[in-house]
Amino acid sequence: MKRRLAIVLLTLGTIGGYAAGFASLRCHSWQRRQHFENHVAKVCVDAARRAEPPAPPPPPAPPR
Repeated sequence: MKRRLAIVLLTLGTIGGYAAGFASLRCHSWQRRQHFENHVAKVCVDAARRAEPPAPPPPPAPPR
């Protein structure tokens, strides 16, 4: 009797744990996607800024 109850409780806990884990994954998937999109955008902007040539130095002042 005790063994059967332990098996049932462990089985229910396992199923409940998996269900909670999958629900959490589904609930927070948009946050992971948004974080990844922000990361990719930041990497692209940083690469574009490094690709720009530096500004030319100002011309020297004429002598007086």
